[in-house]
Amino acid sequence: MAEEARFVLGLAYQAGPDPRIAKGADGGRDFFSPEELEKACWSFLPGGGEIGLFHADGTVGHMTVTENGIYRGPDWPQPDGTVIKAGDWLIGGICDETAWQLVKSGRVTGFSPQGVARRIRPRSET
Repeated sequence: MAEEARFVLGLAYQAGPDPRIAKGADGGRDFFSPEELEKACWSFLPGGGEIGLFHADGTVGHMTVTENGIYRGPDWPQPDGTVIKAGDWLIGGICDETAWQLVKSGRVTGFSPQGVARRIRPRSET
């Protein structure tokens, strides 16, 4: 039997706010404009490109990022009901055995890109 590739491709961050989310898994309610999200995506791999699990400290290193980019459309419905839209950030990579087993069991359903950002309050459009 051939060894599993352990590759996953998924949504790292959607552009703009999601009205379905009041508070994120990490306790915050942050979002990026499409322009700022693209800047974050483009700086991710040159900045080290690390992925963590469950927004928890000490979980980096379970996936090697091999792909990273902004999706350009059209809308791409996913089996879980998520719709990936133009401007959303996608990440793909090869999982180690620990992460792969978590993905296969359904316990890991998203990415936790590691990095820093400056939080600002959204400005209203006038």
